[in-house]
Amino acid sequence: MTSTCSKSTILWVSAIVVILIIGSLTALAYTSSTSAIKTSIRTGLESTAGVMATQINGSEVVLFKAGDEGSSKYLAVVKKLRTLRSMDDQILNAYILKVNPDRSVSFLVDDLYPDDPQGSAKIGELSTAPDSMEIFSALSRPTSSKEPYTTKYGSFMSAYAPIDDSLGDSNGNTTAVLAIDMSATNYTNYMGGKGYFILITGLVSMVIAVGLIFWFGSKRGDGEKGE
Repeated sequence: MTSTCSKSTILWVSAIVVILIIGSLTALAYTSSTSAIKTSIRTGLESTAGVMATQINGSEVVLFKAGDEGSSKYLAVVKKLRTLRSMDDQILNAYILKVNPDRSVSFLVDDLYPDDPQGSAKIGELSTAPDSMEIFSALSRPTSSKEPYTTKYGSFMSAYAPIDDSLGDSNGNTTAVLAIDMSATNYTNYMGGKGYFILITGLVSMVIAVGLIFWFGSKRGDGEKGE
């Protein structure tokens, strides 16, 4: 009886140890994987925004004022933004922002405006995105949201890049910031899909390992009884 209890205790202790080891390794793999995926997504968005920004003439867009949404120059910029973002299916929206002297951020161009005036930003409208620090930093280099955020227009992950004062012979002056949006839902689903695979793999490994411990333990017990 004592021997049986002792063996049962050993099996349970072994199972717990295996669960702790596999659980720790799974948690580490999950954390590392999601961090790598997040970095990859942000880097990709920043790279896309940076390339798109080089195609916009900043000295022209900063001249837009409220009411210019129907002008030929505004529509020409919208057309260019749409063409550029069409190269990446993940991008929902491309727009141009201006950092004001008081450090507020306002819209200069929203490429959704011609099709949806009520659901898009007008020239001069203040941005309510919480990415203010990222937008300020984008005056010198591409940046991106640290986490998804929500405004009245939806939930997004965004990337930002500096727009120079001209396409050619630039003086190196940043006059505006180009921004692109990725759906927060797509971002979350992508992150979750990769992470769930690791968690499920870890759980299955635990079940198999624990099952094998008790299976071999029972076989060994049967063998000793036979002797």
